[in-house]
Amino acid sequence: MEGGSINCTNNSGLDVYWSVTPVTLSRVETIIHLICLSQGIPINLLIGVVIARNRRLHNPRNTFWLGIIVLNLMTMFMAVLKLLVVHVAKPGDFTCLLFSAMTGKPYTILLFVMLLATLDRYVAITHPLYHRKHVTVRLVIIVQLGISVAVFFLLSMPFIFGWIPLRCGFNLTLSKWTMLLRSILVSLCITAQVKVYLVTRKYLRQAEVQPPPIPLQQLIIATHDGDELQPPPSTLPAESSSSLSVANTHKNAPFFVHRRNKTVSKLELEASLTLIVGVLSLCIITAPMFVVYFSLSVCQQLGGDCSALTSLVVYVRQAALIHSVYGPLIYMIRSREFASAVRKMLQPNSVRLDDINYF
Repeated sequence: MEGGSINCTNNSGLDVYWSVTPVTLSRVETIIHLICLSQGIPINLLIGVVIARNRRLHNPRNTFWLGIIVLNLMTMFMAVLKLLVVHVAKPGDFTCLLFSAMTGKPYTILLFVMLLATLDRYVAITHPLYHRKHVTVRLVIIVQLGISVAVFFLLSMPFIFGWIPLRCGFNLTLSKWTMLLRSILVSLCITAQVKVYLVTRKYLRQAEVQPPPIPLQQLIIATHDGDELQPPPSTLPAESSSSLSVANTHKNAPFFVHRRNKTVSKLELEASLTLIVGVLSLCIITAPMFVVYFSLSVCQQLGGDCSALTSLVVYVRQAALIHSVYGPLIYMIRSREFASAVRKMLQPNSVRLDDINYF
């Protein structure tokens, strides 16, 4: 082992023609992998089990979250594969080739799903009746599966058609194209979240000056986390709205946002916090990857010494693994709906006021 790293192949340095780097892990990277795996796997499994078992969470928004959880677990599976490739597998065996063929794909698919989830939030806010009628759990599952298969096939095309030989290691040429796609997806995600926030703020300001024409007793107030402030069960239908909207229990009545100052302030805070958490996580976690890969691409085009940038690549790759722990952890902390579902599972007969009155 040299410089605290272990190589999984007998190749030294770069394969210049195909820009293939060997799979390595430093001691620090190994520790990061083990910490993220030990924390991330239980967190993601807990969220997945709670969403799958609790009928209250069977809605489009949480179905998107279930897809994100599956992709997080796939990212962690890739981390386990990398540990096996470096510390256990022999050079050029099936484990290393499998890792090389799948690397980068789960996180790229995850960005697509995050973009779709943001668009779903936008539709739920701007067209709540259409969303309730047409956007179902089954549709969300089908769309996620279709996107996953399409993106996986697209990123695997160079190997499938023999444009790039499959070798044990990281193909930098393919990685640069993957990072370009990710940068576009992240930009779209940020733009979509800003749009959702602006639309939410617009409706909230309209609600401050336009009182709802129906009594409060006939309203269902639902936040983006799916938590609801409901009147007595006898006055409500079985199904309620998701995302940031307020639904009239009469089928053909328009949707309103309740205008009480306390409610408006709470919804405004939640919308702002959603934007901040979503945008900051994308910027902080993914920005270093974009900067390093862009700088490496420019350096290679200019023919300069890129050894320092190449050494940074192995560290910025950990961003996807860190994000697969950070995202679900924030979901557990922020979602009162999830906390309520966990309490229901642990104490089926207990009822707390927070489960009914979100505000």
